[in-house]
Amino acid sequence: MSEMKDLIAIFKVEAEERLIKLDNGLVELEKQPDNIELVRGLNREVHTLKGAARVFGFCEIQDIAHRIEDVFEEVAGKRAVFSSFTAERIFKGLDAIRTILEKIVQEKEIDIDTSDLCRDLEACIAAKQEIGTPRMSARGKEREGEKTQGEFVNRISEGGPPPPSTRRDEYIRVPLSRVDKLLYLVGEVVINKMKSSTKIAQAKRLSKLSKEVQKSISSLSETIKSEFSPQDGEVTKLLSQCDAQMQKLREHTLKLYDHVSTEAFHLDPVIDELQTRIKEIKMLPLSTIFEGFPRMVRDIASQQGKEVNLVISGEETELDKKVLEGIKTSLIHILRNCIDHGIEEPEGRVALGKPRFGTIKVSAFHEGGNVAITVEDDGRGMDTDQIKQAALKKRLVSSYDLEGMTDKEVLNIVFMNGYSTSAIVTDVSGRGMGLDIVRRDITNLKGRVILDTQKNRETKFTLVLPLTIAIIQVLLIKVQNMLLALPMPSIIESIRVNMDDVSTIEGRMAIPFREHIVPLVRLNEALGLPPARNEERKAKKAMLAVIVSSLDSRVGFIVDEIVGDEEVFIKSLGKHLGKVKNVSGAIIMATGEVAVVLDIEDLMAHSALGPQPVTGKRRAPKVKRKQKRILVVEDAFSTRELEKSILETHGYLVDTAVDGLDALDRMTGNQYDLIVSDIEMPRMDGFELCGTLKKNDGYKDIPFVMVTALQKEEDKRRGMEVGAAAYIVKSAFEQTNLLDTIERLVG
Repeated sequence: MSEMKDLIAIFKVEAEERLIKLDNGLVELEKQPDNIELVRGLNREVHTLKGAARVFGFCEIQDIAHRIEDVFEEVAGKRAVFSSFTAERIFKGLDAIRTILEKIVQEKEIDIDTSDLCRDLEACIAAKQEIGTPRMSARGKEREGEKTQGEFVNRISEGGPPPPSTRRDEYIRVPLSRVDKLLYLVGEVVINKMKSSTKIAQAKRLSKLSKEVQKSISSLSETIKSEFSPQDGEVTKLLSQCDAQMQKLREHTLKLYDHVSTEAFHLDPVIDELQTRIKEIKMLPLSTIFEGFPRMVRDIASQQGKEVNLVISGEETELDKKVLEGIKTSLIHILRNCIDHGIEEPEGRVALGKPRFGTIKVSAFHEGGNVAITVEDDGRGMDTDQIKQAALKKRLVSSYDLEGMTDKEVLNIVFMNGYSTSAIVTDVSGRGMGLDIVRRDITNLKGRVILDTQKNRETKFTLVLPLTIAIIQVLLIKVQNMLLALPMPSIIESIRVNMDDVSTIEGRMAIPFREHIVPLVRLNEALGLPPARNEERKAKKAMLAVIVSSLDSRVGFIVDEIVGDEEVFIKSLGKHLGKVKNVSGAIIMATGEVAVVLDIEDLMAHSALGPQPVTGKRRAPKVKRKQKRILVVEDAFSTRELEKSILETHGYLVDTAVDGLDALDRMTGNQYDLIVSDIEMPRMDGFELCGTLKKNDGYKDIPFVMVTALQKEEDKRRGMEVGAAAYIVKSAFEQTNLLDTIERLVG
């Protein structure tokens, strides 16, 4: 039984690889519908998938794959023309195969009816097939190949060797948890290597000390000989014995030093090599996450009526598996942002003198000890004035803070939670969460995000990431005799600051640094440690500062001492401690001392550096919050009562109306803070209701939220045109979506 589970797991991995190749191939085939070689290649992939499914007895997958194979046969034989309509049908078939695969692995019943899907695929070629043209169907080819395949299966079952093939690397499946444990043990070995280096230094000091003691005994012996009479031979004899013993001690110490040094000389490179190889085990090419992007970009662009060409390079660049998993969501958010906010509609691009097809380039390359991933589009770029207006409207930054910001700092507002320039909330954008998630995830991976843009030309996101997050380079520092570590990727430079160069700006210390004014913060104050004594501060005419950066913001943290840099193995704080403010982990030094690794992002946030939400910093006197009144307009009784119940449970006052005309009657004599409305209703629909209210000066400022089953892109655009503030599709309806949207619009 366990052997069958392992075989099914292998089948799933191979099937997923083929499905991704089919996804990406179909995207290319849409651009090159006459590329017969590409069609034949895709046909081979789906034929292999069908054959494997038949061996395992997965009939549903076999049936779908067979129909897709028939389509490719017709296109390859030029008896049918490949189109976007055909691609949509095949994509649905591939998605169905994925769903069936999940059910098989989870040992659930396959309750999917594939008959409609198979009929749709057959319909793709029924109308295009040439009448009377003889052709051998895929089923016929199966019969032709059954004997060969049967012979192969029989040879395997009888223990015979498989058909000869070219020699290649062999692989075994190892759970990631085992690799993690192995990496942890290597970390312990590295710590012992550091301790060994300390022992060598101690042996060297001991040898030096024994030499100094021997010199002292010799000097003492000479003094006694000159000061005392020859009758005191006993004293001279004792001194000679001490000198001989010290000589032997020194010789043994030197032997010990030579032995430990030689051992370390031979062992250290082996440990370094072991550490490198273990890290390589967890390294995977970026293609493992890039290969799903062409299909995703194609689907999102199609939904929005846009034409987008995705260009990927550097997919062979490798990263730690944990880093790969951590950046996938961020890259998806950035790509969705590029399509939704960056790339213009085809007609708009042509009017601007651009090609109809927008281009998104994703590339990866090594940069020092890091990997840089860039995502850039040739769309409308970002407008700093629009960012400022959106930030003020959503109360993310005060107007006073905006006045003192550079263009780079204004751009970084887009990474704040709640920021969005979208005029309407949809399932793709407008919730103000995407780029905030990017910033958070990349920072947690000890990386950084760089944003560059040119209005009406391009927007470029650069993610700079460490190759691995288990072993990193740190700068060791001391603050009030505490040994601490700062991650090197966040450090720009360490400098000595003359007190005469320090200015006070807005109540904070600051210094000029590389054409920037950088604020200075005492690290002990940022960590909440007791302040240094006044006499110690006064005695110092210069200070040591470590300049760090995050999202183009720079801060200088004042420290007492810089110890040096070290490549270390970071240990987590464990589940019992969880996330500790300003701390990302800990390291064990060669001396056995534990040093805390500081979280740069946390330090900068808790030092009140950089723009802060107005609501989080300026506390008004507590007053009883006035309840918001909402009007729900919905013709279906069950849906109307559900929405009313959800809103009332969360403290809102709710009135209801059955259609647009009823809602207008309700508006007379009542004041509402927000309207939630369906679109398809008798007498007056949601579009007409919203348009009517927006033309009335008394009602035009009331936020209008559409909750509807209409999910076409033209319906969403029409909702935006008539003035809706949010558009929520019922098929993806979750009460959290509705509540979050209302909270963002009216609080």
